[in-house]
Amino acid sequence: MARQTKAKPVPALAELLWNSLDGDATDVSVEFVHNDLAGGMSKIVVYDNGDGFSRTEARALFGNLGGSWKRHIRQTKRNHRMIHGQEGRGRYKAFALGQSAAWKVCYDGASGRKAFEVRLLEADLTDVTITEEVPAPDRSTGVIVEINDLRRDFKTFESDEGIQDLNEIFALYLMNYRGVSISVAGQRLDPEKVIASHHKVPLPPIETAEGRQHSVELEVIEWRTDARRALYLCSGAGFPFDQVETRFHIPGFSFSAYLKSTYVEELHNEERVALSELDPLLGVAVENARSAIKDYFRDKAAEKARSLVDEWIAEDVYPYRGAPQNAVEKVERQVFDIVAVQVQELAPDLGVSSAKAKALHLRMLRNAIERGPEELQLILKEVLDLPARKQKELATLLQETTLSAIITAAKTVADRLKFISAWSRLSSILRRKGV
Repeated sequence: MARQTKAKPVPALAELLWNSLDGDATDVSVEFVHNDLAGGMSKIVVYDNGDGFSRTEARALFGNLGGSWKRHIRQTKRNHRMIHGQEGRGRYKAFALGQSAAWKVCYDGASGRKAFEVRLLEADLTDVTITEEVPAPDRSTGVIVEINDLRRDFKTFESDEGIQDLNEIFALYLMNYRGVSISVAGQRLDPEKVIASHHKVPLPPIETAEGRQHSVELEVIEWRTDARRALYLCSGAGFPFDQVETRFHIPGFSFSAYLKSTYVEELHNEERVALSELDPLLGVAVENARSAIKDYFRDKAAEKARSLVDEWIAEDVYPYRGAPQNAVEKVERQVFDIVAVQVQELAPDLGVSSAKAKALHLRMLRNAIERGPEELQLILKEVLDLPARKQKELATLLQETTLSAIITAAKTVADRLKFISAWSRLSSILRRKGV
């Protein structure tokens, strides 16, 4: 229970929104009340038009720290949408935002529409106050959650970054269920308006020690706005339960990735998804996802680079001649094209310099890439005069790329083969001369 009340602000708010959606709401809105003299946030209110729940259900939902109904029901009762929660503890995320909370519930009972309230204080989560039911013929069904005694002024909820975070969390759900509306401070979440591209790729399945096989799929969404570049761990239906950092740099792209598998659901139900890095099976799936993300965006970067490369070839400043002779030369050029295009975007003077100067810079860049990140960083700093942050970003890109590793390894092998061949010829000559 302590873990449930200490969530980060955006995931905590998201969990309350999931509760509304699991209650068959089609319209969920969040409002922030500013009452203090400094204009700070004093209350968070979540409204939904779902079915609510009865007072009898409330005793089970709040009395045992989580309703078990979600464990056995996979779809909502009325609209037959996929259920997100299975623990029934999401409501306790309210206490990550404030120290007191109230649920104002209205539902359709056997004898008409009824309303009641549930009140809780963080100081004693076992002391649940449930008011008596009263007739409510003029009210709409649904739940209003009011969170008071806020822990701080949650400005992030009203910022572009906060809205984008929520867009990322609910992107797959809102694209699947277009009749659902979620609004935050009057701004409707609409991920499709800020999506640049959407890509799916199957990954190797997860097979447990018991012989059960779980399919794994990766969805990658590229955004038109800045995003965290997070990898979300999701249920098979695409509900995010946790996230891990992508741990690599892809300059020029803003994206979110979603690893979907029923195996993640199992870990979530066992409360182990937050320890995903300690699970070897999921660890392999995460690494497969990271590799697939790298490959996807490097292919996109190479495609983006082709038009500029064609210009360089036409100007006769491109530092390669003819077609690649083998796979190593092919990936070597792909790495060069990606980095060179990034450099030109960051140093526009390169694009307007003379053909002779441009050819020299591109040749130096090729040599630096072949020699490694340290040499590249020196060229970026001393010759192209890029900012330190951009130097590091491009050097890290090269250092982390598998293509660069292939080039380095291949060149090492080639150098050794040349040495062996030369040594063999020398030994043969010496033997003929009797040395």
